Formats: sequence, C-alpha cells, structure tokens
Amino acid sequence: MKKHISTIIVVLFAVWFFQSGVKPPKETATDFQINAFAHLPVKYEGRTKPMDTLARNVLTVLSDKQSVRTADGEKVSASKWLLDNISGRPEAMNYKVFRIESLDVLSSLGLEEVKRFRYSYADVAPNIGKLDAASRAAYAKSEKQRDLYDKQVIKTANKFYLYQNIMSAFEDPSSIQQEQLMAVAQRYMRLEGFSIPLVIPPNSGNEKWRPLMSTLLANHPAMQSMGHIGEPDPTAVAYGVMLAAYREGNVALFNNSLMEFGGLVMADNPEVFRKLSFECFYNRLGAFMKSAQLYLLVFLLSCFGWMTRKPGPIKAGLTLMICAFIPHTFAIIARVFLSGYPPVTNLYSSAIFIGWAAVGAGIILELVYRKADGMGNLVGSIAGFVTLLIAHFLAGDGDTMAMMRAVLDTRFWLATHVITVTLGYMATFVAGTIGIFYIFAGLFSRRLDTETNENMYRMMYGTTCFALLLSFVGTVLGGLWADDSWGRFWGWDPKENGALLIVIWNAIMLHARYGKMVANRGFAVLAVAGNIVTAWSWFGVNQLSVGLHSYGFTSSATFWLLVFVCSQLLVIFAGLVPLRLWKSRPVQ
Repeated sequence: MKKHISTIIVVLFAVWFFQSGVKPPKETATDFQINAFAHLPVKYEGRTKPMDTLARNVLTVLSDKQSVRTADGEKVSASKWLLDNISGRPEAMNYKVFRIESLDVLSSLGLEEVKRFRYSYADVAPNIGKLDAASRAAYAKSEKQRDLYDKQVIKTANKFYLYQNIMSAFEDPSSIQQEQLMAVAQRYMRLEGFSIPLVIPPNSGNEKWRPLMSTLLANHPAMQSMGHIGEPDPTAVAYGVMLAAYREGNVALFNNSLMEFGGLVMADNPEVFRKLSFECFYNRLGAFMKSAQLYLLVFLLSCFGWMTRKPGPIKAGLTLMICAFIPHTFAIIARVFLSGYPPVTNLYSSAIFIGWAAVGAGIILELVYRKADGMGNLVGSIAGFVTLLIAHFLAGDGDTMAMMRAVLDTRFWLATHVITVTLGYMATFVAGTIGIFYIFAGLFSRRLDTETNENMYRMMYGTTCFALLLSFVGTVLGGLWADDSWGRFWGWDPKENGALLIVIWNAIMLHARYGKMVANRGFAVLAVAGNIVTAWSWFGVNQLSVGLHSYGFTSSATFWLLVFVCSQLLVIFAGLVPLRLWKSRPVQ
C-alpha cells in the first residue's frame, strides 16, 4: 500500500480536478446554444475576449462570484446571466447580484439587511436616483474629505454605472422614441471604444470594432428619415435578431441567428476567434482556486506529519503539492499565451506568480534538501494558499488580463526586472515563513530540537542569500528601465525606496548573523520582520497614490495590509519571549 500511495493520490487528484466544471454543460439541438454564445468575441477595455470572460468579469465586480443562484436555487452560469440581461428578459432584473455591505448605504436606499448582502436591480431601482445623487456629492469632495459613507456610496454606485453601461450598449433601438434617437446616437458616439462592449468586429466595410447599439441605430428607419443614411450591416442585424429571439424564447431563431453571425464574422475576419475557445476552457478550469484548496490540504497533512515525526503524511503532502503545482503552472502559462505578456503584469499576476514560485521553492527544498523534514511542504503550501487567496480578492477589480499602461508596455523589462524583483519578494517571504514556523515550533511545542533548529536555520539563511541576490539584481534592472523610460536611473520614488529597503534588510540579516550579533532565533525574528518590509514594497507603496509607480492602488488593501503587519509584529514579539518560557530545548 505504501508503494502505491503516490499513484493513488495522483488518480484521486485527477478525478477530483476534472470531474466538474471543465466541460461545458450538455446542450441539445432544442436548447439555446449558450456555450456557443459564450465563445462570441467582444472587445472591452482594449482587449478582445470571449463573452464568457466579459460575463465572469462583470459578475465578479458586482457580486464577487462567477455564477448566480435563482430564488429556486438553480445555478445560472455567468454567460447565461449576461445573455438574460442584454437581451432584456424580465427575470434578469430579479437576479441577486449586487453586493452591498454598507448598512448606511442600505438604509439610504430603503433596503433591509439580507443574508450574503446581495440585491437585485429591481430592489434598488426605486431609489437609484438617490444613489446617483449621493455618489455625485461624494465625487465632488476631495479624496481626503470623503468619509467611510462616501467611499461606500461611490463603490456601490460604480457597480450600477458599470451594469448600466454594459446593458445599455445592447438596448433595442426599436424601443427608443423617435425624438430621442439623435441624443442616444450622439451619446454612443462619445462612449464608443472605451467604456462599452464592442461586439461587431472589423470587416470589409469597417475597420473598427463597433458597439451593437450604434450600429443598429445607423440602420434605423427613423434615423434614415432624418438624413443619417447607413448601410445595413448584416452582422449587426444577425446579432440583434439573436437577442430578440432569446428574449422571446424562440430557440430555433436564436440558434440560427447565432450561427449566421458567427459565419459572417468568420468569413470576414477569422482572426477574431483566435484564442477564444482556449480562454473559455481556461475560465472553466478554475485552476487557481482548485490549487488553493489542495495547498490547504497539503498544509494540514504536513502539519500532522511534522508534529508527529511521521514521514507518511509528509510524503503524501509532497505528492499532492506537486499535483496542485502542475495546474498552477499550466494556468500561468495559459495567461502568458492569452495576454501575450510575461507572467507578471499587475498585482493580481504578481500574487499568483509569487505563490507559484514559493510552492516551487518548497518542492525543491523537500526533494533536494534531505533534512527538510516537511518544512518545504509547510512553507510552499501556506504561501501558495495565501497568495492565491489574495489573487482571488484582487480579481474583484475586473479583467485580470487588461491592457498594459503605456509606460509598462515593454516585454523585455517585464520579463527581466519585474520577474526578478518578484522572485526576490518570494524568497524573502519564504525565509520569513520559515521564521514563523521556527518561532511557533520553539515556543509552543517540543518539536524544535537541536537538529531541527539547525536545519531550519540553514534553510532560512540559504533562502535569504537568494533573496538578497534577486532583489539587488532586480532593483538595478529597475533603475535601467527607469533610465530607459524616464531618463533617470534613480529618483527616490516610493516604489524604488521599497525595493531598496528589501535589499538593505536582507543585507542587514546576513551581516547580523555573520557578525554574530544574532543567533538562530534572532535570525528567525529578523526574517519575520522581512515579511513586513516586503509587504510594504509589494502593496504598501501603492496605497500612497503618489510617484511614478502609483498604478497599483487597491482601496481594500490598506486594511488587510495593516492586519498583516500587526500579525507579523505579534510573531516578532513572540520570538522575543525569554528562552526559559519556550517549550523546546535546546534553543539558540
């Protein structure tokens, strides 16, 4: 049984990982072809993507989820939810998708607190004017003058503005009164290209992506009677017929119009469909969250094996961690293929990459360092789980593969400076995580004997050496990029200072140990403090909203950053508890 335990784990992993969600739901000829609709192209925020991605992104921003539950408990996919809304089905207004957590905002909208804080558009519609007025008043204030209520109102209103912009782009022109047509047409001309979805791809008659609404307006009889003559666009007509058929429940007409639209686009611009099917598969796979769940299981197994000194759970945990590492790696490669950029381009991608590198470091420690004794499992699994959890919350801002800022749009520096600095973050966090386990093991258990003490110290020391090298080289490369982009190598920008702090702190740790100012325990305490320094460089400087690097601001990060810093300070204080109160002996 022991000989086959790894094989059993791999088989169980494969069955669990691929048993649900990977294949699209089965659809017959008499069903609406929702899966085919999910593969249709759309250009939004500068990137061509499938409708499935747009639906998931919008739904994530609105409700922090990628599916919807009806009142009867039926699960509705993101693509079907989007189709229900843009086609104008009445039930779409009753989907509970708007997450509103502020009790003050709920009170101002006349809403009662409900479980999970999710509300439908119909719930808020009677007081949507109040929400708009409150958000405009909040926007009129400076950032420093806004209180918590103002920030929550803006956050809530932005969700409804996003929803309204998306849905109005698909509005049926026949429902617009003639005297309003010109105003509507002018408004869509102003919005076209950056704030509404563009679903009509370039063709032989037009080189630009266009929104459905303005394309159909150009062909509207009333517009033509005013002298605004437009050539009928068969692709837009097919799209409009498709939405109308879905709204009316006509399955045959919907499927025929869907196929007609796809055929017209394929004939004129087949390049539009490149990568769309693969991106839909990537979305359905959900590799990151599944890997995160496995990393948590690895952590629990390895904790048990490490505390009881049993190699069986540790070996099983290593096998499972490798199993989780494979789809984690595949998902990162998939993002590189889909975006066309190196793996780290924004805060979201930095989180998944740091976690991936930390898990890889943990696997290497277990496979190469014979005396790791499960510590590689513990460090890799907890780092992988936490960083993927961070990435999950960062995904709430929208498309995680959005177009790059012009100053960042250079593949060479993204592949050199950014990856090197990110690996420096990873190595510093790995050393700090080992330091946390060192302190807890010594203070609360008898597991930290002489051999374990020395082994954990060696792992911390070696990882810190790599952290110093990577962070130093990455910082120098960043200076070269700054010189190339801004004409100066160093400008004491907050982000530059954060990178320098990591280099200095790692150097302080090594000098303190080399000069015998600290022993093993002191080195562990310094390693934990390195977590604070690295978190400041990774997230903290972005919260200042100043400097040339202030493009990673996340409003919700400040609170959680402070929580993390406080937790690390508590660990540091625990590490400074007198040795006579530690359970493990001997301890340095």
